[in-house]
Amino acid sequence: MGQNRETNQLTNETSPYLRQHMYNPVEWYPWEEGLTKAKELNKPLLISIGYAACHWCHVMEEESFEDPETAALMNDLFINIKVDREERPDLDSLYQKAVSLLTRRAGGWPLTVFATPTGEAFAGGTYFPKKATYGLPSFKQVLTSVSTEYQNNNQQIKELTQKVLLALENQATSTGTPDLSTLNDVLDASMIHLLDQIDDIFGGFGFQPKFPQVSDLRFLLLSYTRRQNREILKQITLTLDNMAAGGIYDHLGYGFHRYSVDRKWLVPHFEKMLYDNAQLILLYLEAYQVTKRPRYAEIVREIIEYLSREMTHPEYGGFYSSQDADSEGVEGKFFIWKPEEIQKVLGEKNGKKFADLYDVTQDGNFEDGYSILHETTKLGKEISKDEIKHFKQKLFSYREKRVKPFLNDNIIVAWNALTIHALAKASFILNEPEYLSSAEKAINFILGRLRDKEGKLYRNFRGKVKSLAFAEDYALMITALLEIFSVSGKKYYLDEAIHLQTIFDKEFWDPDHFGYFFIGSWQKDIAIREKPMVTFSLPSANAVSLENLLRLYHYSGNITYLERAEKQAQFLIGWFQESGYISGDSLIAFDMFHYKPVEVIYFDDRKVDEVDSTGKYLRSVYLPQSVFIHVKPSTLNDLRHLPLLEQRLNSPNYQDWFNGTTFICRNFTCSLPLTSGTEIDYYLTQSDENIQ
Repeated sequence: MGQNRETNQLTNETSPYLRQHMYNPVEWYPWEEGLTKAKELNKPLLISIGYAACHWCHVMEEESFEDPETAALMNDLFINIKVDREERPDLDSLYQKAVSLLTRRAGGWPLTVFATPTGEAFAGGTYFPKKATYGLPSFKQVLTSVSTEYQNNNQQIKELTQKVLLALENQATSTGTPDLSTLNDVLDASMIHLLDQIDDIFGGFGFQPKFPQVSDLRFLLLSYTRRQNREILKQITLTLDNMAAGGIYDHLGYGFHRYSVDRKWLVPHFEKMLYDNAQLILLYLEAYQVTKRPRYAEIVREIIEYLSREMTHPEYGGFYSSQDADSEGVEGKFFIWKPEEIQKVLGEKNGKKFADLYDVTQDGNFEDGYSILHETTKLGKEISKDEIKHFKQKLFSYREKRVKPFLNDNIIVAWNALTIHALAKASFILNEPEYLSSAEKAINFILGRLRDKEGKLYRNFRGKVKSLAFAEDYALMITALLEIFSVSGKKYYLDEAIHLQTIFDKEFWDPDHFGYFFIGSWQKDIAIREKPMVTFSLPSANAVSLENLLRLYHYSGNITYLERAEKQAQFLIGWFQESGYISGDSLIAFDMFHYKPVEVIYFDDRKVDEVDSTGKYLRSVYLPQSVFIHVKPSTLNDLRHLPLLEQRLNSPNYQDWFNGTTFICRNFTCSLPLTSGTEIDYYLTQSDENIQ
């Protein structure tokens, strides 16, 4: 795209995705301006939704949006709007559902929506090719036929849009008949259902394409600890091992690609997303605690190294959104190899050895004779771990000289919150204080720069802030704040979580049917206030909120949080009974509500290299549904009035606890001071009546 070309109406946008299209001959408008123009001219809308790292979005742009003839047709027949789903997840969610209702097929990106001048969808699809192929009409055929249909059948289209709107409204408000007594049955049935879907040869769910589906795997890991069914753990480790060995993992620069197009986790779609890698840190961390496998901790450290090197703003500490799949116009070009390249870098003998271990062959396992690195069964048999590491470093340095994929440097609150949560958790479990420092730097940047005068969050930052935040931003930020509070013991983060929850409850809560709306009460440019329930890329805000409310109750003792948590659980179970769908995030939240969190207070003032036996145990034990506080002398005064600590500090000997002492509590009733892992383990397995 030459910079000497005329720009369209996207020229003043900050979104990298929108700016990628500002030189298209299509007269693109941003959302609000496009709506205004369509109403003014009474022309139908063509709404195209995608994101910066989306490969098929690039393909459709190159084929159609950069083609003058196609662009002229679009400009003549429609008002064309470009939407970045990262900036406006509410619009993406609403139109994905609308297109699914219209076509009876799942949506995806790029999403192509045809709508009335006021924004009601009446037709749509995803990627349309420039030329008719595989039974799909050409994009120009679609444009002409949709326009003709709109002009000639206005009444039928009006009736169709009303039906779609009614169906969307029903989805947004319908809650079924809540019955919390069924929670345990729901947990058991969901566990069995997920196990039935697992590919017991290569791991993962289904066959192809394969996404990691982190929340479902985390729920299964939780189910294993509840039921000690070895088959569950076998399927989880099968999945994690094959993902980490496969081409979906970047064996040189680290981090996971978006998903695998094949059953074996070999060929990925090469984009790397911040939210995927943040969630995979949590999954591998928890699997490490359960299995004690060093490789899982190593994967966590490698992902964090990747995020620190490639995805962190050097000044603010916030995290960038994604890296593209393409470079130099070719998908995956940055990541693929031929044997002669490997030998050029490592020498003939070592190059052949490395190529053999990572399946780099003359025929290739990808396109045009190229190979994607993945571990073979020979790995570790003919070469030492240190030698492999040395070879990887040399190949990584060589690869760095290639043209890199496009970096989307947009800083999105919800995605950053996931990463902050993962870093804070990793800092404690792996005893790496610098991870907590990174988490605090990022969250303090968000709290300091991405809020308005009333304390409301903004959605994103790219040199400047733009729109106000959505439910997922609030829910995940509250989770991140609570995680940092639990690890650092700094009450400031708990206070900020309470402050954000107050805004969230005021602006997003549905007092009539319960649950949280996707958009705040201030949002006026969208017809329906739906509620986020389905997990696509991020955890569902409504599921996450149930966990947040429960933790806030246990930290603060404020009964209001527990009362709202009960209403939220009713909403979630009612939605499940109505829709028949439930996400792993909701199941994890149900587990916490059903079993009730265990409260863990850990007093410690040791240096990193002086971890006491209780600290070592707490880092190793899997306690996903706990309410945890790490108390240090420097934070004690701010914490002493919390219900969990107030009664403990009546003891005249509490200063001695900082040598490493733990209390296990349930419902604010605690054990005696515990000073060994054996004692902690005993109290963790006791029923409530044994906690005094």
